[in-house]
Amino acid sequence: MIGIKSANVLEYKKTNKTTGKRFSMTSYNSRNIALIAFGAFIWSIYFAIQGQFLNDYIADLASYSPLIISLMISLVSLTGAVTSVIAGAVSDNLNSDFGRRKVFILSGGVTSALVLFLLPLNQSIVFIIGLNVVMSILNTAAFVCNNSFIPDISNGQKLGKTNAFASLGTSIGTVAGFTIMLLNLSSNVFFFTGAICSLGFLLVGFLFQEPKTLIQPKKWYLAIRETFQLSNLKMEKKFFRFLISQFLLHIGINCYMPFLLIFLTQENDPISGELIGLGLSLQNGEVLIVFAVMTCISLLFTLPFGTIIDKTDTRFVLIISRIAFAFATALIALTPIFRTVNPLILGIIFIIPFAIANTADIISRGALMHILAPKEKRGQFLGILFLAKILAQIPGVFIGGIIAQFFQRGYMFGFIIGGIFLLLSIPFIILSGFKNLHVKRIEKTTTPT
Repeated sequence: MIGIKSANVLEYKKTNKTTGKRFSMTSYNSRNIALIAFGAFIWSIYFAIQGQFLNDYIADLASYSPLIISLMISLVSLTGAVTSVIAGAVSDNLNSDFGRRKVFILSGGVTSALVLFLLPLNQSIVFIIGLNVVMSILNTAAFVCNNSFIPDISNGQKLGKTNAFASLGTSIGTVAGFTIMLLNLSSNVFFFTGAICSLGFLLVGFLFQEPKTLIQPKKWYLAIRETFQLSNLKMEKKFFRFLISQFLLHIGINCYMPFLLIFLTQENDPISGELIGLGLSLQNGEVLIVFAVMTCISLLFTLPFGTIIDKTDTRFVLIISRIAFAFATALIALTPIFRTVNPLILGIIFIIPFAIANTADIISRGALMHILAPKEKRGQFLGILFLAKILAQIPGVFIGGIIAQFFQRGYMFGFIIGGIFLLLSIPFIILSGFKNLHVKRIEKTTTPT
């Protein structure tokens, strides 16, 4: 085990059976780090199927329109928003020998994966939307608690590296999810994914070594009430500004993300006079290659970015990453214009800068949010961030859906609008004013003279 002394990591004593001596252990160890990466891998598979394949599955049904996907994601967002706050507050104040967070991962994560088995049983839009809402409630509770694991176990100086390992799992899981989608398994994708994810959530829930907390728990409904009191957020001004930046970021992402798979495979017809708004005309195997390239780029830059973030100003890295991310996103809208270039080559060229900027942004904003979340209210405040993230889906997906519906299937315009919202989020990161963000400076204490 790795021994790290920090205010953020709770140590416990264990007796060596051979020598009888006591030695310190912490929950920041290779086993937990591996499980964080593995959990990110499993969640990425789950979200790929729920957030992409399910949309494409609905698109093949009768009476489909892009606004149906917008309606479904909005309902999912509303229910997920409520769940994120409740799960975060309850887990902060749960007094259980088994663990505070693991209970939600086992109950919510496993059950939401099993619900996937029910999706192919009925092709009614109402039935599918209803099940997706149930899945969102269950999995949101699990995901919020899983996200709290990183600051729960990490030394403050290793948040960048820990988030980098989580990003590694996310990148590999995204490719695995799209691989499952593109195997032409039809509705069997839901069965296959349900089996993999339920097993994965079981392993994370039972094997993770969750640290004990010395925080005195309060009644969970009081914690939930405090979550919606504006005075609490006003006390954490830097967190509140970061919260606004997260909301704008995810509005931008959701302008294009729900329609990403549709755009990649939609035909770019040279006969049409339209130069923008059509798709990239990729075949299933070519889509997989593009995402494989994106993952390789992400894997290459993940750990270096994590190290840079731990050794420099996290806020500054995030600002630079967000600017690059915004422009790389908007540039994807130009891909249908280059009709003479092979779609696969074109997709790879445009995905490389997107992958680099996205990787840096994910790791830096993850480290920043974990630094900002107060230790005694970590689940609650991360729940608020997740609340902002999923509420942002409502305006984001409606903007993207309306554009796709009324601008000649103009899915590509969503990338331009998304890039604009990403740029709008940057002033709130700057205004957060983290001048002394390096953990060593934060942890300094002044002595009276």
